[in-house]
Amino acid sequence: MTAIRKLILGSAASVTALGFAAGAALASGPVVYNEPEVMVAPMPAPALSWAGLYGGLSYSRVSGGVTDPAGLPDLESDNGFGAFVGYNWQRGGFVFGGELNYTNFDTSFVGFPGTYQRDSLDLRARAGYAFNRVMVYGFVGAARSTIGSGGTDFTQTGPVYGLGVEAMVTSNMSVGLEFARRNVDADVLGTTVESELDTVSLRAAYHF
Repeated sequence: MTAIRKLILGSAASVTALGFAAGAALASGPVVYNEPEVMVAPMPAPALSWAGLYGGLSYSRVSGGVTDPAGLPDLESDNGFGAFVGYNWQRGGFVFGGELNYTNFDTSFVGFPGTYQRDSLDLRARAGYAFNRVMVYGFVGAARSTIGSGGTDFTQTGPVYGLGVEAMVTSNMSVGLEFARRNVDADVLGTTVESELDTVSLRAAYHF
């Protein structure tokens, strides 16, 4: 009987302790479980694309002169205005494409007011690398220009090459600075006359 009494008393004590614990929990209010907040990292902004059709206008400073035959005068420096249109493809950061570029100018040779060098038309292959909004590039192609005297024109042809840098100022507008050199020549009355034509150009383009 003593063992049974001890068992009954022990069970009663356990029930009493549980009752006190439950009462204390209820007195302190219901237990609320808050799920941990999950932090989601923002998606990175997509890289800007240079691919597609573009066109624009340019303002150029033109200089140069006749390099062959030697001893002929340089050109009077002149300002030129132009237009260009092209198409880009892009693979990662590499950008490549083609461009047609026209620069209008009309200047004479130093000391020879009846002579002139006029205009340039370039067909270029371009390749460069884009650092998102900024692209550096080089180009090479074919050029033509006109040399003349007293109203008689001769068409010069030859290579064009150069370097440039371009920056997107909006999602479809860019501005750039470019240097180009043309080594063009023509047969002038039985003599090959070669001109070196340099342009430093400010360019503004719209990307479609």
